[in-house]
Amino acid sequence: MKKLCVSILLVLFVSSLVFADEWISFSGVEGTVPECEVIYSTSSLFECEVNIPGIYSIDVDDYDRVNIPEHTRMDSVGNPEVPVVSFLVAIPEHESV
Repeated sequence: MKKLCVSILLVLFVSSLVFADEWISFSGVEGTVPECEVIYSTSSLFECEVNIPGIYSIDVDDYDRVNIPEHTRMDSVGNPEVPVVSFLVAIPEHESV
């Protein structure tokens, strides 16, 4: 029983190394999660800067599948799986879009 548990753990460890995602950095900035910084905000204008430090990439057959941590990707049938970075923006009370 003990040998079986050790064997299963070894297989899981090796498979995690083989199928590990590769980090591709865009700017050499620390961290892996995209950030949104508000630059300017009034009742009629909103300006922000989104920093995406990089993506994870994994080889799948003849192409690379990319992933951005904590964000989703478009997965419509027949279309590429493109990562989507989105942030919610609050609209001030008594204002309209």
